[in-house]
Amino acid sequence: MNRMLAKAMVSGDGGQRLPGRWPVLVLVLLLGALLATLVAQTPAPVPATADPAVFSAGRAMADVRVIAREPHPTGSAANAAVRAYLVKRLQSLGFDVRLVTRTLPAKPQERLRKWGGETADAVSIVALRQGADTASPAVALMAHYDSVWGSPGAADDGAGVASVLEIARAIPRAAQKRDLIVLITDAEELGLVGARGFFGEGAAADPLAAHIGALVNLETRGGGGRASMFETGPGNGNMIDLLVGSMANPNANSLAVKIYELLPNSTDFTPAKKRGIAGFNFAFIGDARLYHSPLATPDALDKGALQHLGGQAFDVTRALLTAAALPAPAPDKVFSDVLGRFVIAYPAWVGWVLVAITAALALLVLRRTPNSRWRDIGRGLVDSFAAPVAAAVLIYAGNLLSGADKKADYYDRLAALPRLEAQALLLFVAGLCIAFAIGGARRGLWGVWTGLMLFNLAMVAATQWALPAATPVLAWPVLVAALAMALAVRIDVQLRKVGARAVLAAAAVFGLAFAGNLGHYVLLGIGPGMPSAIAVFAPLALLLLWPLLPPLRHRTAFLAALVLALVAAGVALSVRLDPIAPSVPPYSDSKG
Repeated sequence: MNRMLAKAMVSGDGGQRLPGRWPVLVLVLLLGALLATLVAQTPAPVPATADPAVFSAGRAMADVRVIAREPHPTGSAANAAVRAYLVKRLQSLGFDVRLVTRTLPAKPQERLRKWGGETADAVSIVALRQGADTASPAVALMAHYDSVWGSPGAADDGAGVASVLEIARAIPRAAQKRDLIVLITDAEELGLVGARGFFGEGAAADPLAAHIGALVNLETRGGGGRASMFETGPGNGNMIDLLVGSMANPNANSLAVKIYELLPNSTDFTPAKKRGIAGFNFAFIGDARLYHSPLATPDALDKGALQHLGGQAFDVTRALLTAAALPAPAPDKVFSDVLGRFVIAYPAWVGWVLVAITAALALLVLRRTPNSRWRDIGRGLVDSFAAPVAAAVLIYAGNLLSGADKKADYYDRLAALPRLEAQALLLFVAGLCIAFAIGGARRGLWGVWTGLMLFNLAMVAATQWALPAATPVLAWPVLVAALAMALAVRIDVQLRKVGARAVLAAAAVFGLAFAGNLGHYVLLGIGPGMPSAIAVFAPLALLLLWPLLPPLRHRTAFLAALVLALVAAGVALSVRLDPIAPSVPPYSDSKG
């Protein structure tokens, strides 16, 4: 029976004609791109007339417009005016407010002088509103109110400060089971001076620092986009459980947390984390051209980004303030949101269970399908290796062509990120086309699929062993691909019936959207420095698309790769040759 089935599937040239039609493939690609785009959209801002018990970007914008009326770096008269406004706002919300002054260390003083400022102190705002149990550890909200020289700072960090005020307003004192501390720091842009002074780096800590049991920090880098929970305190297991149970419209991933730990970056959350305080760090990083930009005005701020930033922080802050007890330290968990709808979290060892389930499903598929030739399996393995290598090389070369080979202005490159992202996507697809072209699409379907699955499964297992926090990025789509194929071959082992193709198409749309959304945030997070990182998703894309591919000749695939590379080169040259963007800060090297 197996011989007859295999013979029916074999084409005249000794290979196997892959099922699929161009319209189906195009539809899958379009739906995957559309879903990834929809997931990346910010929510509609809630108007100022909304229920007082919810977070409203409309209400928060009133504070943003005052805070970001003009640039207000540390030590300036505008900074003092913003500080006076914030003190009055906090007092009106029922807080006891005091100011904490710290002398700027030598390096921050030097940077301030380069900006045109004079010797100054960092003056942070510390506010306390007591809850029902003043002896229990408190919850703290933190953001910084200083801007860089030349930027109004509507996003960085006017959006964070305004969100803190709106959260404190929306959670009444009567709902607090514990104290709420609001810490609005100064001189963050000069080196976290206010936060380091409060939490005791290089000096005695503020007395209230020891009272904090959980901290929520709000930051930005850019002017829009969905906000992400990208950093936690130590031992985050129980804190992640609280997040899973409380946060609507989430954007959180344990890989982002782990990568941020490995990077040399820092925010005001850093000194608190070093002190061992649990908590969450939120930020949005879209519309990167507005980072430290003179164009970062209240009108330019994405109101949906403000809603998403404040809304997520509001959810977890309310949960912390109303919990019977704050979450105790527990081993870190692996977690990720699923297309912005909900978060799945589990202990690290569960990743091995996912590897085993995926392997079992793959074996089930192979038991139902004709025997594969070792040569075809080898081709699948070669394709899985060739695709990311080709994509990485092309993206790296395109990045050099766009200006990375010369001393480029960092902020000018940030302004070009949308084009750089489009360029990287074009070259990513070109890399896939090169992999398709290595042997063409008329090859052993099940042998090649087996090789692709083996490679992806090996990547998942290696990731689980080396960096369990990263497993959702690859393990979940690969598991979905294996499950879809197991269902498809049960419907029709030749994959020609509508039901079988529909299952495979649905899995491909989900996998492409999931990986595409993560790839988008990878490019935003690393900026223009290392876009080749997205090549890691190439073997997954091959696995998802392979059963749906129409027949494709070598020459056609190479021609498609060439056309995509030429279009990407045009995008790269537009970045390289255009003038310095008007969004570049006045203190940037390119402006003298």
